[in-house]
Amino acid sequence: MTRVEIARRRRHVGWVVATVLAVAVATGCGVRNDYSATERPALGSVNVDAGPLALRHLRVELDDTRQVGSIVPMLRGSFVNAGQQDDELLRVTSPAAETLRLAGVGAGASQTVPLAAGGVARLEHPEDPGWMLERVSRELQGGTSVPVTFHFAHQGRVTATVPITAG
Repeated sequence: MTRVEIARRRRHVGWVVATVLAVAVATGCGVRNDYSATERPALGSVNVDAGPLALRHLRVELDDTRQVGSIVPMLRGSFVNAGQQDDELLRVTSPAAETLRLAGVGAGASQTVPLAAGGVARLEHPEDPGWMLERVSRELQGGTSVPVTFHFAHQGRVTATVPITAG
């Protein structure tokens, strides 16, 4: 009788282990989370792939919290460098604005963003630096979009049509 009970327990444990492994494989548990491959565009944003670089959640937010009584358009997004070589985002341009200036907490004097190999630079939230669109050529409205060109040291130029969202 004891021998039969032990055999049942072993089968039960084997079944539990097999189930846990199947769930882990199905959900990707234990697999490196590749941000560039798994992230889908958030509502009101766009993703762009350019060689080893993945530009994620790109959007222009109409931010009304920076300056009292005015709306400041801020370009936001994340930059994933899945390559083996460091790169650097040198500048950002758009025909919608005369200049785009890296501004915000932690922006510092440099207008460039280093992109370490295998790293992610997140400029997503209001407390992160972002590119302020200065002297815009037309009134920007939520629900529309603007072309934006990102100039990288090694990857070159990458142009995306970036949606505009209310802040």
